Amino acid sequence: MRQLLLRLRRNEEAARPPHAYLGALGGVGLFALALVFILGGVDLGVGSPRRLGTGAFPVLTGGILALLALAVIAADLRDRSDAERPDWISFVAIGAALAVFALTVGRIGLVPGVFLTVITASLPDPSLRFPGKMALAALVGVACWGLFIGVIGLPFDAFRGI
Repeated sequence: MRQLLLRLRRNEEAARPPHAYLGALGGVGLFALALVFILGGVDLGVGSPRRLGTGAFPVLTGGILALLALAVIAADLRDRSDAERPDWISFVAIGAALAVFALTVGRIGLVPGVFLTVITASLPDPSLRFPGKMALAALVGVACWGLFIGVIGLPFDAFRGI
């Protein structure tokens, strides 16, 4: 697996660099994601300034993300130079990690779900060996348990079905 990732990275680096305006496509994707956050937050209920609803945080973060996406689009459309080649392998790993988180936390609990999420997100990084990735995932899982369940008191099960 590691050899395959290294070979794919070498092939990407040898290809002609893209123009910076192609980065605007990433901004469009971020803007679409921001709209999903905003619409989902509105459906959850924003609440009032004195008593925020469940959807207030997604609407606020979606609004900030939309502004940042518009700034990315504007900057990339003005730039006519060559840009850095996107790291598609890492992009896919982060997307897979988000899917793993969404599919596992409700079924197996926060700690094992975060553990699997961190492992998935770190797979393309050849600088950290697998035992290090497991240690990092365990540390992040325990930290999420302490923060989100212990301190904030969110209604997650640390371990489900155990």
